[in-house]
Amino acid sequence: MRDTVSHETISAMLRGSGLPKWVKVECVVRQLAEWSVTGLDPDREVRRFHQLWLAADDGPAAVLPARVRSDFVVAGGPVPVPAAPPATTAMLTNVPGPAPHFTGRRDLLNRIRATLTGPGYAPLPLVGVGGVGKTQLALQYVDRWAAEYDVLWWVPAEQSSQAMAALAALGDQLGITASNDMRQTVRDVLTTLEASALRWLLVYDNADQPTDLGLLLPATGGHVLVTSRNSAWEHALNVDVFSREESIAFLREWGVTAPADDCDALAEQLGDLPLALDQVCAMQTATGMPVAEYLRLFAEHFDELLAAGGRRGSRTTTVTTFVNVAAGRLRAESVAASQLLELLAFMAPLPVPVSLLHLGRDARVTPPLGRVLYRTDDLSKQALHLGRYGLAQVSSDGQQLQMHRLVQRVVRDGLSDADARVRRLDVHRLLAAADPGKPDDSRTWSQHGEIGPHLISSDALHSTETAAREAVLHQIRYLERIGDFEASARLGGSAVEAWRADPADGGLGAEHELTVRATRHLANALRSLGAYAESRNMIIELLDLLRSSRTYGPDHPDTLATAGVLAFYLRFAGDYRRALDEDRRRVEVLQRLHGADDTRTTDALGNLTVNLRLLGDPAAALRHDEELVRTLTRIAGRENERTRVAVRNQVWDLLALGRFSEAVDEQRRNMPRFNANEITVAQRAIAVGLRKLGRLDEALAEATDNYRTCQRRYGPDHHLTLASIMTYANTLRAVGDAVGARRLATEALDRYRRLFGEQNPLTLAASTNLTVVLRSLGQWREAHNIDELTHEQTVRVLGADHPHALVTAIGLGNDLAHHHIGKDAVALGTATLEGLRRVRGDDHPETWICATNLALDTGAPGHPRHREAVERLAALVGADHPDARAAAAGVRLECDIEPPPT
Repeated sequence: MRDTVSHETISAMLRGSGLPKWVKVECVVRQLAEWSVTGLDPDREVRRFHQLWLAADDGPAAVLPARVRSDFVVAGGPVPVPAAPPATTAMLTNVPGPAPHFTGRRDLLNRIRATLTGPGYAPLPLVGVGGVGKTQLALQYVDRWAAEYDVLWWVPAEQSSQAMAALAALGDQLGITASNDMRQTVRDVLTTLEASALRWLLVYDNADQPTDLGLLLPATGGHVLVTSRNSAWEHALNVDVFSREESIAFLREWGVTAPADDCDALAEQLGDLPLALDQVCAMQTATGMPVAEYLRLFAEHFDELLAAGGRRGSRTTTVTTFVNVAAGRLRAESVAASQLLELLAFMAPLPVPVSLLHLGRDARVTPPLGRVLYRTDDLSKQALHLGRYGLAQVSSDGQQLQMHRLVQRVVRDGLSDADARVRRLDVHRLLAAADPGKPDDSRTWSQHGEIGPHLISSDALHSTETAAREAVLHQIRYLERIGDFEASARLGGSAVEAWRADPADGGLGAEHELTVRATRHLANALRSLGAYAESRNMIIELLDLLRSSRTYGPDHPDTLATAGVLAFYLRFAGDYRRALDEDRRRVEVLQRLHGADDTRTTDALGNLTVNLRLLGDPAAALRHDEELVRTLTRIAGRENERTRVAVRNQVWDLLALGRFSEAVDEQRRNMPRFNANEITVAQRAIAVGLRKLGRLDEALAEATDNYRTCQRRYGPDHHLTLASIMTYANTLRAVGDAVGARRLATEALDRYRRLFGEQNPLTLAASTNLTVVLRSLGQWREAHNIDELTHEQTVRVLGADHPHALVTAIGLGNDLAHHHIGKDAVALGTATLEGLRRVRGDDHPETWICATNLALDTGAPGHPRHREAVERLAALVGADHPDARAAAAGVRLECDIEPPPT
């Protein structure tokens, strides 16, 4: 476990006498989940309890969306729920309509209802082979009992990215603020549902392995249905073919009026498979073909399949037979419709809008289908042909069509290798033409989301069309931008592996532009997943390749872009000097190649100023940032995103220089221009500035709100969340809540260690802050032990004159003075004051905080040196500032470190 948990702590948890540290709660929850005889998922339970812990920490319902807040039970007791109006239909739903000719399945429907409404909670899997009607059964259940639910939500579950997108869409309907990390958005949605008094049903359609959905299923609350062909699901309800009576009833429901013997023979031939019966009924309705004639045609094709090695009684043979019969009729009626059938066979088995096909109209798709793509009414007409013959489900207006995966497989298998290559190429060309590009632009996201599953199903990764591979590249970036980092890393990893191969083996080569860009996108996704070392090493390897390449070389745009990414990773790793060197080299090259006003140059200069600030030279950083703000305002305007980022960096320079009032005023002037992500960093800057100004109540309000926002938007392990926790802890300590500060500071330090390592500057800064809190609680020995090691490590990592090392030395000096090691305290204080005068100057509060402490070490409060230091500090921060009052009273002062943006 990540922390030690005593019997007393567990007893206190169960009594509810106080809120324990999250790290201890996490350990207990994880252990209990692992011991559970019901097989609870520890990660899911930790996620669920973390939200409850946040709610208890912030007060009842504090972290719940306003639209659904009244429906929750949170720590501290139930929140009153207003009386709901009588249910008629679901309040929220995205479920498609049921099949128009559903019949039978009464026993299965009743068993589903009894299981879902029975005691206990568990997802109910509906398991069976393809074509037995699992999806239609789920749709029928939804339609029949819709009035019993407030929320009905359909979740396509073949790919986890689709399932996450569907759950995120539900979150939007519930009023849940979306996180930058889609995983966090999904966690928030599931937690909301688990705690809600709303009556909800989620249907996960066409799931595969149970483990694939592990973290995407609610842990308690409402009802969950899962449809799957995989028999590995536990406690599943098996869905088999129709009984003979149900088959005949189904035929009658469709309006088939053939004699009973013919209907019985037809059901026998089709093996009572619902998919086959539905197709035959559609074809019989479309053509008026007598059942006896259909039986004759079916027998001919069936015998041909048997002669070719088909297996009597096999559902595959049955489905192949009826698809071949219908496809033959379709081909005779319309070549374009037959080509559309083959095209859909290589796409994902999802609803395909006619509008998506129309977007690919300029692609070189084989005629006559290629010509049909230009007119949506012609496309709809061809789609309806497929529906008439039961080869696809088509919406009533002909604007959307979907093929069953069994039908897809039969159509693909029926094509020659040459024809399959042509049709797959048609799909790749169509999707490439429909690709909107610009995955960083949120206006393109809905279109990227629409084509993504088809790019994967059609294996566009290995397309001979460069444009199709570019569409895959855009999909990798799109998934990363919407926060689905796992899907982005999965697709990015496949792309890098496939494209890095030698061209003779079907790859593009390690130096191909698409391979290079895919590697950068993959590294971004891995970093967002917390794999900092792996992603950094990937970028280092790529940069070495580009710099030594004859194709690229050190000044190539892709090389420079990769160097910028590496500098970002180096900052995270705490290697600030190397990051500065990389960015300084980039600025010089970009200025020479493109000029000072080019966006690539200004971006690189902005990163360079971040490095200067991290290295402890905010004065130099401010000079560059001020010039950068002027340049960007002139060429792009004050409202431009790059200008706003430069202003935000300038504010952090001012904070580091001790110019707190200027920083707060500047940040507040620009707050209306910021987007949601920019506000997160800007709000923390305001909280820091207000605290440094002694305006503690205002600072606490800003820090608290920033902490809650980051927890919801980014999740517990994001670097912005960790910084917000540290700022919140520092603020709690300043207002006198040392116990709350210790809990948060300990949590932040634990997470920094786990994510960034023991000797990362951010980890060391968190360690320094924790010792300040420990001293306020009287835990001097523990603080002293931590400070000695932290000071030694900080000096080794950053240097003795780095501001972080000097602040840590102030804390260590306080430890030494308390333990009456006066000689060492004076020596350390003297060296620290000299260092602060060199680094911070005489106009920085930290210099005079150190001076007041040193004066106390060399004389009594009020002697001339102490009085001078108190007066200089009061002149900088104001006589009413808490630090100024404490210094005047002869109290030793503390300094802490705010995690700087990287």
